Amino acid sequence: MKTRKLIHSLAASAIAVTFASGASAMGPDFGTQAQGSRADRVIQLGSGSNYVNVHRGEIATIVNGGKTFTWRFDTLGTPSFELAEIAPRDFGASAVRVYVSPSPGELSGD
Repeated sequence: MKTRKLIHSLAASAIAVTFASGASAMGPDFGTQAQGSRADRVIQLGSGSNYVNVHRGEIATIVNGGKTFTWRFDTLGTPSFELAEIAPRDFGASAVRVYVSPSPGELSGD
């Protein structure tokens, strides 16, 4: 039964990737801004931070010094991208990469 759910999940992912690649002329979709009160967690960047790991669909508040922003990571077939693509211009995230993994629900077949 779990194998069947995994196959369905993989098929849905393949369709999403195909759809996303067809929409690539519009630019990549990294998600949307969100309200800080809805965040699932807070990610604190440090001076040596060069990457963050998030799950697809996760809402995270990202903090760098005294600056913050909150983002919902709804990516369609984008496994990684530069944080500077979504961060406010003065946020200071030029060397930080975001790695997006499937949500726990996608992995369990829920």
